Amino acid sequence: MRPRSLIAASVLGLVASAGLVSSTASGDPGSGTTPYPVPPIDSTLNGPLRASADGIKLKINDDATVRNLVLTYGPGAFSGCHEHPGIVLAVVLEGAVERRVPHRRPETFVAGQAFTEVGPHYVRNVNTATTGPSAKLLITQIVPKGTGPTEFRKELPERTCRPHRHS
Repeated sequence: MRPRSLIAASVLGLVASAGLVSSTASGDPGSGTTPYPVPPIDSTLNGPLRASADGIKLKINDDATVRNLVLTYGPGAFSGCHEHPGIVLAVVLEGAVERRVPHRRPETFVAGQAFTEVGPHYVRNVNTATTGPSAKLLITQIVPKGTGPTEFRKELPERTCRPHRHS
């Protein structure tokens, strides 16, 4: 399989047309998360690129950076409300996490499951005790090439990530 096809297969049906987040906001940066390696592994995906196979599509208009890391959420850890430029794919390697997205019910993902992070969201380790298992996520982020190290995450006010209230 060609490298571009492998990347297309990994994006789980997403059409990625990445855009930069240029503004900053003050918010809760979260607590108890540890990325590895530091710095993350960044690679360049040459664009423009359109790849399609088996119902999965990937489209980038210009060169993109593909960032890979493992993110560990310790017991009781949470991300704080935030968003990323581009698209994030997360695979739960160990433990379980809950993702909150505005206007939707919280979703729990366990080892072996995957999810995307697009737009405002909040992630926390389902284990809220101060001891116990950590949750580990394999993270792949696709952003426009030239996105600086501090631009890979934007903090948002906590109220932005409140889930939809159901009666």
